[in-house]
Amino acid sequence: MDLKEIAPAVRVTIDSLRRFCEEGFRRAGLDPEGARIVTEVQLEASLRGQPTHNVGSIPGYARAIASRKINPQPQIRVERESPIHARVDGDNGPGQWVSMVATRLAIAKARESGIGVVGVRRSNHFGAAGHYAWVTATADLIGLCTTNGGLVLAPWGGVTPTFGNNPLGVGIPSGRYFPIVLDIAMSVVAHGKIALAIAEGKPIPLGWLMDKRGRLTTNPEDFKDGLGVPIAEHKGYGLTLVMETLAGILTGAGFCWDHGRERIYNPQEENDLGHFFLALNPTLFLPLEEFKARVDRMIEQVKSGEKAEGVQEIYLPGEIEMRQRAENLRAGTVPLLPSTYAALRKFKEEFGIESDLVVRDA
Repeated sequence: MDLKEIAPAVRVTIDSLRRFCEEGFRRAGLDPEGARIVTEVQLEASLRGQPTHNVGSIPGYARAIASRKINPQPQIRVERESPIHARVDGDNGPGQWVSMVATRLAIAKARESGIGVVGVRRSNHFGAAGHYAWVTATADLIGLCTTNGGLVLAPWGGVTPTFGNNPLGVGIPSGRYFPIVLDIAMSVVAHGKIALAIAEGKPIPLGWLMDKRGRLTTNPEDFKDGLGVPIAEHKGYGLTLVMETLAGILTGAGFCWDHGRERIYNPQEENDLGHFFLALNPTLFLPLEEFKARVDRMIEQVKSGEKAEGVQEIYLPGEIEMRQRAENLRAGTVPLLPSTYAALRKFKEEFGIESDLVVRDA
């Protein structure tokens, strides 16, 4: 099933959606600065047309904040530091807020010293990895990031959930084109896409999900205790192990079985997720304009190559999303899926949000 087949229910104005979500977070008890940052990270995903990790996740984050599963007033601090690195204690704050602090720190160090590496512990789900890679690329730096999370992948050949769907985000600045932004999970599809398909009443295609015994399944009932299908079989398993090492082991955060369901869903337990951010200044190797010109040449060669039958255009990673973002910004609206719009309406009633979502025709 192509999730693009799900037609948006409505288009709401960007400004009204931003006000609505920020107010919802404040009513949940989140610090105003955190409310602004988390809203912006999730809103960016919606602007890019990403089907998951967007504003549809905001009610769930707000509930975790209201219950104090996530700390609404974290004291985010640097624990260890050198000119090229830092380790950040997120104090169980929202992952997006903690991650933007870490990303900005990595960028500052890369501008000063050529490279910035920041590890994070005691954090929470940070949304879309591509956001932080994109922020780094827009600062004319090469960015790389990853995170760990709730257990959805087993080692190749096993059936015990051991790893999160640890994503890889990479951002590469260019000259005349959109930044290249790679954002991939280590499974065939992100777990959120499976949840979205179920929420929209769509079938789960074969190859997206395994049951708890490691057999491919299309049964939605297997989603709760099932397993993700790693990309490229053993290669995807190997990559997620590497991401777990960077985000979990290296940073001092929880890793592997530390993130079992008994912890992730226990309101009394901190998630202790780890993140990893790297910013690399191209000027260590080349003048910036020369580097960006070479990236432009690569982009042009990629896009001008011979196309396969039935293909109209060859896209760079993140290009489709960047185009959608530009179109939505011009229109001043964000398209919301039926399930997302319904969830936000319920969120309004649940938290007593006074702001309204302003609906506008496309």
